[in-house]
Order: sequence, then structure tokens, then C-alpha cells
Amino acid sequence: MAKKQNAAADVPEKFDDALEELRGLMELLESDGITVDTLTQAIRRAAVLLKHCQSQLHATEDEVKTLMDELGVQSSGTSSDND
Repeated sequence: MAKKQNAAADVPEKFDDALEELRGLMELLESDGITVDTLTQAIRRAAVLLKHCQSQLHATEDEVKTLMDELGVQSSGTSSDND
């Protein structure tokens, strides 16, 4: 179980670094010679990275909305604005 905690703690700080690692994992997963053990490890790591990236994207979205509200700018393209 220490591996799970270590994998979560070893997430790149920068979004772009996590995304780059995810791309590398995708290439590995698409390769023909991948072993079952490697497949399992790669999928677990990808899940950790995906959660991290989603969290960063949501935080950024919230921050942008807050800043736009502070500036009095209405966002366009959201379905709730058209109700």
C-alpha cells in the first residue's frame, strides 16, 4: 500500500508535466509488447495523474470565474447564461 501513497505524492506539480507523463503512458499502453504487470502499473499511474489534472483544471476554472466576476465580465458559452 505504500506504493499507492507514494504514487499520489509523486505527482508533478505542473499540469504540463503531468500531461506529458500521461501522453507517455498512453504510448506505452498502445504498444504491442506491454506486459500485464506493466499494464496494471501504467493504468494505476494514469488514474492518479488524471485525477490530479482534473483537480487542477477545476481549480483554474473556479479561479477564472471568480476573477471574471470581480471584473464584472460575463462569461459567454455557458448554458446557464442562456436560461
